[in-house]
Amino acid sequence: MHAQVIRNVLLPESSAAVAIRISAPKLKSWFVALHVSTQTRRNYRGMMSHLYEWATAEELIPAFVNSASGGYVSSNPCTRVKGPEFSQESDYEALALEVEDTFALLGQLKQPEYEIALLVATCGLRISEALGLRWKDILWERGVLVIRQTFVHSAIQDGAKTKLSRSRVEVPKLALDVLAEWRKQTAYAGDKDYVFPSIKLGGKKPRTATMLVQDYIRPAAVRAGILVEQDGELVSKEGDPVTRFGFHNLGRHSLASFLMDEQENPAVVQAVMRHAQMDMTLYYSHSNRKAKRAAVENYAQHLVSEERVRVRVPETIQ
Repeated sequence: MHAQVIRNVLLPESSAAVAIRISAPKLKSWFVALHVSTQTRRNYRGMMSHLYEWATAEELIPAFVNSASGGYVSSNPCTRVKGPEFSQESDYEALALEVEDTFALLGQLKQPEYEIALLVATCGLRISEALGLRWKDILWERGVLVIRQTFVHSAIQDGAKTKLSRSRVEVPKLALDVLAEWRKQTAYAGDKDYVFPSIKLGGKKPRTATMLVQDYIRPAAVRAGILVEQDGELVSKEGDPVTRFGFHNLGRHSLASFLMDEQENPAVVQAVMRHAQMDMTLYYSHSNRKAKRAAVENYAQHLVSEERVRVRVPETIQ
């Protein structure tokens, strides 16, 4: 992942510049102009900072350079790129879909966007993993698929995000049947062909996740009533602003939430999500409104006797 970011994001901007002459203000302006989340921007800054640290350790650049205001400063401009745009604090809360909402969204999609969304929703695949799939990666008789490569930043990357991510993924029979039908329809059905190829690129590369979200997933969510457009912005049915919505909501957040609400063994949920740590699984799971309502109703039943029709307000202590 780091190599992809360095090659496709950082190098195109800075390859023609002299490392020790890149100013912190200009670097910050470039980072802020990127249309990415605060966390991603902070990660990019961290990766570039590590490059400077490596170059310093290898004595390719000096540790300090002359400052424009006099004196010396670190040759690593990333140490001076700060601000709320790189803050670790965030009020972002991912929107996890109810089962009926996921069903409604899928009903708004056609082939092959439906197949992509169904695979992500039922298996909890990252979209980079789904787009990197070749037909040979699906082991039909065993009902699993193998993550051998991902499609990130318009490039194929061998391997998976983590060691656990490389494990085989269980695929429901229903999803396998849908994929088998799609293989009969696609012009790219060879074992080495991508399951979801770009027609414009002659099948040489998979389709692009951002375009799929922009052109299909979000419009489908609006048509299904999951998202509502207000003054050019997207909000949830409850009226809360939705700054991000895509395959991660449809798949990993919603699947983890559903499994936990269904009281599946947390260890099984962790295995399905392919998380190394349980706390990450808990981060992805969001109790739905029905589950929260049932929980407080259950607690209330322990506080109020059946004979009472209302809770008596205690008298004020004089």
